[in-house]
Amino acid sequence: MGKSIVHERPLTTIVINENIAKVLSDPHRLKILDFLYHRNLSTKDLFDLLKRAKFSIAMTTLRHHITILKKNGLISIYKTEEVKGTLVKYYKANVKMLAYENYPFVSIARDNKEIIDMLYPKFYKVIKKVLVTEKNLMAIISSESKSRCRICKTFHYAEFLIFMILNMIITKVLRKLLKSRTSAAM
Repeated sequence: MGKSIVHERPLTTIVINENIAKVLSDPHRLKILDFLYHRNLSTKDLFDLLKRAKFSIAMTTLRHHITILKKNGLISIYKTEEVKGTLVKYYKANVKMLAYENYPFVSIARDNKEIIDMLYPKFYKVIKKVLVTEKNLMAIISSESKSRCRICKTFHYAEFLIFMILNMIITKVLRKLLKSRTSAAM
């Protein structure tokens, strides 16, 4: 049996709903997602990494967590290969976890206040220019059918859409910058 490779890691942000919130409520699953975002790993690789990270877990429990993450679209099979007559599946994360252990947001903001204060005016000007001058973008985002909340009929969904779009764009830009910086260092 040969290797089969699936598409590259997509730029996806987790949209929290009740099912996803329940899936992410387990610290094992969060750590699995974190490991899989950085590298494509087999079940055995994940098991070893979880043990090194001081997570007490049985292999059957790990397989259960993998099944739940796959079922909810948070991870998928990256490739399969035959090793000594056994089919080994390698998994990848379909989402990026923007969390670092239990580091509180308030601490991040406080510890990085100088950087935030320095970048805020620049980001404000750029984002304002994009949102104001790109009439088509604003028309699409603020259209009645797409931006009005289905539940409360307000336009807070438009704000959510703008945030999600900017989040994905910034993630894509940061990845490109980090990749080019890593390539230059080698």
